[in-house]
Amino acid sequence: MAREARVGNPPLKSIQDMKRKSERHGEYSYTTSDDGILAIWWKDNNILTVLSTDIGVNPATKCLRYSKETKRKEEVDCPSVIKSYNANMGGIDKSDMLVHLYKTPMKSKRWYMRFFAYCLDLCVCNAWLCYRRDYRGLGETGGLTLKNFRLQIYKSLSNQRPALPYRQPRSSTDTSPGDSTSTFQLPKAIRGHRSAIPNAPMRFDKILFHVPLHQTWQTCKHCSKKGHVIHSSLVCQVCKVHLCLNSERNCFVEYHEAVA
Repeated sequence: MAREARVGNPPLKSIQDMKRKSERHGEYSYTTSDDGILAIWWKDNNILTVLSTDIGVNPATKCLRYSKETKRKEEVDCPSVIKSYNANMGGIDKSDMLVHLYKTPMKSKRWYMRFFAYCLDLCVCNAWLCYRRDYRGLGETGGLTLKNFRLQIYKSLSNQRPALPYRQPRSSTDTSPGDSTSTFQLPKAIRGHRSAIPNAPMRFDKILFHVPLHQTWQTCKHCSKKGHVIHSSLVCQVCKVHLCLNSERNCFVEYHEAVA
């Protein structure tokens, strides 16, 4: 598709003549440049302007269009390039719809910033479509919605770096080299609020350095239930949740093992 004012002045029938009532649906006018670019005007409910270097006019086929005179659908001429466009235009419409469902709220006078945000949204939507295709290919049903897929990406990218954090050079006032909790900060527990839990990719990643650290007593996030609360002073350095690790229970290992 192209705008009428963006195709130059091809030797075609004028737009005013194409819009006349005497011209029936399906009428078209086309020309081909010396370098193989096809320009065609096809009369539908409005005049469609199409440029193509791949598909031509022939073989022309028929398509159904509603006629106001006869009050029913009738067959009209349809060039091959128009048929190909109508068959594939749904993908563009669906892409635009998905991108604008959860659009990145970026307002800027610099046009390239809005274009950058659109590219990010488009990449996320394409990734979600690939995820849905592979998920169904495995014979599974359900899966993440586009909204939850975007939230999962946000949670994965916004998490604190769990493994090998950057350590500032020690000064004489720092703690001893054997103190592993000097750079560890545990989120402050708020009464009446649920504690933050890590997402699945970080929780079950065996490459990360999941090591228990001794902290204050809090509720074990794996074995504690309503009416049966168990406290522990050990917390995972990566997930930052309290877990039991003693002779009776080993919630630390069970919490980091994915259920098949």
